[in-house]
Amino acid sequence: MPSWLIFFLVLSVLVLIHELGHFLAARWLGIKVEEFAFGLPFTKPLWQMKRGETMYSIYPLLFGGFVRLYGEESEIEVEKARSFWSRGRKQRMTVIAAGVVMNMVLALVGFVVLYAAVGVPTASNYKVTIVAVEPGSPAEAAGLQVDDRVVAVEGKSLADGAEFSRLMRSWGGIRLRLTVQRGAGTSLLEGIAQRDIQQSEVEIIPRLNPPEGQGPLGVRIGDFPYLEVQQCQQLGAKCLVGAARQGVLTTGEWVARVVDGLRSVGKSLAAGHAPEGVAGPIGIYQLTDVVSQGGLWPVIELTAVLSVNLAVFNVLPIPALDGGRMFFIWLEWLRRKRMSAQLEQQINSWGMAALVGLIVLISLQDVIRVGWLSRLFGR
Repeated sequence: MPSWLIFFLVLSVLVLIHELGHFLAARWLGIKVEEFAFGLPFTKPLWQMKRGETMYSIYPLLFGGFVRLYGEESEIEVEKARSFWSRGRKQRMTVIAAGVVMNMVLALVGFVVLYAAVGVPTASNYKVTIVAVEPGSPAEAAGLQVDDRVVAVEGKSLADGAEFSRLMRSWGGIRLRLTVQRGAGTSLLEGIAQRDIQQSEVEIIPRLNPPEGQGPLGVRIGDFPYLEVQQCQQLGAKCLVGAARQGVLTTGEWVARVVDGLRSVGKSLAAGHAPEGVAGPIGIYQLTDVVSQGGLWPVIELTAVLSVNLAVFNVLPIPALDGGRMFFIWLEWLRRKRMSAQLEQQINSWGMAALVGLIVLISLQDVIRVGWLSRLFGR
């Protein structure tokens, strides 16, 4: 499947699940839903269909979505009981928070499904991994392959690639035994989940005077993280409980990571520096392109991680986000008085304009980072 289609599907799932939360909460509370849309309404819709009292729409700017509720922005006298504006603080808070809740549920379900299929991680460690084998080298003659992990030399465990390189130089011209692990794995964001590991001993003689640019064995190596996983023998209650427990823990860990990341971004902005580690649509597309090469399970993990990011970002007290609208309700509770609809709508419009501008700036930063402008102008 093309990377752009995978990116579009992941984005669609994240947005639609979020908006579905608002939609279902509103319908459950008897609030009329006027429009359920994918995309932002800055242009005419590409497609519309009305079913019942709700219009379903798709807009060209696909990086978002919305649910338009009846009486959302002002008090309405006709069918007042079915309007959003007429509801109490608890019901309005429930509808607004439902999108965030759905994103967290999506993340949790994604992690649980991932661990039920791939296995529950129990430990993580770095291993010396072969990333290239030179033709005619001792490594090729000994049968070493790309992705083999060298875990010991003469029975002694390796600390890292630097130690491996030092040992190979010191053992030049002497036959030695390497303990090598081989087997399939699933590349996840935390590391490579190992399965079907086969361990064997390989005899090899490092070269004393290797060709220029090659080491004693004729391999290029890297220190890669590997996950030891406990796989389910069969999909039963015990398996699901273990996967669910780890899913909850991982969801919480990613919430903490996102919060720490936002805190770092805030510190950078306060210091007048460009924030690092922030990606817009282009950056997420690039990440999706890399992750999708590992197959279905890495894409599911990425979707879960992005869903956590979307949930945490949406609770920020920024106008136009769910957190901003919840902030207005908290402010209403403190003041014992509701802000005027006109002022609230104006503040949300300013917030939306600021968010769109921020997305444009981050996207420009992504374009510069990946070098598209340099290639475009031939530099």
